[in-house]
Amino acid sequence: MSIHRLKIISVRNHKEAEFFFSRGVTVIWGENGSGKTAVLEAIHMISIGRSFKTHRQRELINVENNELFIQGDFSNNNQEDHVASSVAKTSGQIIKLNGKNIHSRKELLGRNIVVVLSPEQQNITKGAPEERRRFFNKIFSVVSPAYFGVLQDYNRALKQRNAALLQLRENTVKDSDLQSWTPILALNGLKLWDLRRQLMHQFKSTLGTILSKFDRDIELEILYNPRQSNEEQYQNKLEKNITRDVVLGRTEHGPHRDNFILNWAGKNIKSYGSQGENKLCLILLKLAELFFVKEKTGKTPILLLDDLFAKLDLERCKKIVNLLQGFDDFSDDSLQTIVTTTDLINIENSGLMLSSGNHRTYHLKR
Repeated sequence: MSIHRLKIISVRNHKEAEFFFSRGVTVIWGENGSGKTAVLEAIHMISIGRSFKTHRQRELINVENNELFIQGDFSNNNQEDHVASSVAKTSGQIIKLNGKNIHSRKELLGRNIVVVLSPEQQNITKGAPEERRRFFNKIFSVVSPAYFGVLQDYNRALKQRNAALLQLRENTVKDSDLQSWTPILALNGLKLWDLRRQLMHQFKSTLGTILSKFDRDIELEILYNPRQSNEEQYQNKLEKNITRDVVLGRTEHGPHRDNFILNWAGKNIKSYGSQGENKLCLILLKLAELFFVKEKTGKTPILLLDDLFAKLDLERCKKIVNLLQGFDDFSDDSLQTIVTTTDLINIENSGLMLSSGNHRTYHLKR
C-alpha cells in the first residue's frame, strides 16, 4: 500500500503545495513551523477522515482562508483510490472517494491504512484512560469491521441513554423511557467487551514479538480486565446505578469506562515512567500496531513518522530502523515510510534512508 501524490491547498501554513512520494522512504525536513507535520495530517485526513492532532477539522484551515482542500492518490495491489477532502468554516467537511461523496468515515476505514507516530500522541501513555481507549478502538476498528459496527451501535445506545438520564433529572421524561435503552446497551456492551478481549489478546502477542526483537530486557505489559458478565447481571448493574447516573448525567458502567494500564518494569508508566520511558513505550506500541494491522488485514500500512528521532539516542534509532527493515521480510508488500525531521543528518545516521534504495527528500522553509 502506498500514496503516490498529495496536493494540499490552505492547510495550516501551506497556501498550496504538491508532493510526490517514494515507495520506500520520503523525508520531509525543515525547521519548526515550516509545515512538515501538516503534510502528515493531510495524509491522515484522506486516509481515515480526520487529523491525528485535532478532532476539529476547521483548525487545519489556513488563517487567511475559509476552506481547505486535500487530494491524494493511493494504490494497494491492483486497487487505485483517488481521495479528496474539503473543509469549509461554514459548511463542514466533504469527502470524495473516486469521485463519489461518502457519507460516513466507515467507508474509508481500513481501505488506505496509515499508522502515525507523533509527539502529540504521547497522551496514549501519559494521559487519561480515554486516550488509551481511543487508541485501541481505532486499531481494532481498522482490523475488524465487526468491532467497528458493535462500537457504533454501543455508542449510539449510550448517547441515547445519557440523554434520557439528563431528561429524567430535569423531569422531562419518565423512568420507562430510560429503561428502554437498558437492554440495548447491555447487549452491545457485552458484545463489545467480548470482541475487545479477543483482539487485545492478539495485540499483546504481537507486542511480545516486537519486544523480543527490539530489546528482551524491556518489560512492557498491557493490563486489561474487562468487567464481563451476562446480560441479566449487566442490566441489574445499570438499574442499581440509576440514582448515581441521574445525578451525574451519564452512564458509569460499561466498556466506555474501560482502562488499559501500561506497566513498564512492573509499574504504571503513566504515574512512574520517565520522559524517555514514555516515549519508548509509545514507539513500541506503534510498531506493534504496524505489525498487528498487517497480520489482521493483509495490508501493509503507510507509516507516518513525525519527528521520531528527535531526542532519541542513536542506538535506539538504529534498532527501530532494523525492525522496520525486518517488516519487508514479514510482508509481501514493501513498507512506505514518510518521516519528518528538523535534522536530516540524524535521519541519515539512523540508516533509515540507506535501508531503502528508493528514497526522496523535501526541504520545507518557513
